[in-house]
Amino acid sequence: MMIAITAMKEKVRRKDLYIVGILGLVLVLLFCSGGGTITIDGEPISGYKNLAPIMLILINALGGALAIALSLRTIPNEYERRTSHLIWIRGVKQWRYHAELTIANVASSLIATGIMYAGLAVLALVKNQGDGILRMVPAFFVLAISIAIVSVLSSVLSIFLPSMAAGILAGGCFAVGVLHSILGMVANTIGGFSGNLIKIVLVILPDLHGIQKQAGNLITGSAVDAHVIWKGLLTIYILTIGFFIFKKKEA
Repeated sequence: MMIAITAMKEKVRRKDLYIVGILGLVLVLLFCSGGGTITIDGEPISGYKNLAPIMLILINALGGALAIALSLRTIPNEYERRTSHLIWIRGVKQWRYHAELTIANVASSLIATGIMYAGLAVLALVKNQGDGILRMVPAFFVLAISIAIVSVLSSVLSIFLPSMAAGILAGGCFAVGVLHSILGMVANTIGGFSGNLIKIVLVILPDLHGIQKQAGNLITGSAVDAHVIWKGLLTIYILTIGFFIFKKKEA
């Protein structure tokens, strides 16, 4: 794990990690600074139970986008700097090298997401829902599955694709994941070949919105669909197989 620790230390020293995380936190906090008279099921739209899931959607979106940015260039940069040569001398296999760099990617992405996630604790305190802070801990681990999927996917794609192509593909998969529910309704509405094609894509790509929704259910005390969480973990497992399949030539 020394490779992952070293890569993680390098990322932690970067100020942009904290700057982006804090900017995201400020953006998230803007949602709990206003008021509103609209109600949903008798609860004000600015109330904790309605606002927390909305904030989670924003955190999931920002955290996923940041995971792509942090993960896309890590492995290619190591080859461009010829750092990999020092690794081969030690007899480290390439799949392990890529996997440990990806662990650093996931960890740094979760740190940045965690900074934004702190906004939920502020929301709970502002809305006098201090007891909800305890439920945020397991909820974060569920949300972390979504962020980890995006980070691992970006890392695997960066092994065999040029950075721009990997970024576009990772961004497209991420967009489908966070819009999974909406695209499902669109597919059912339009039907035909296009609708069936969208459904096939939705079956293949992970439901990031569903994972984020389960995190929201944990926070608000609603029922959690464990099947969605297990599917997310299975997706991470499947993606890690890419470390054994795809190889990268020296730059």
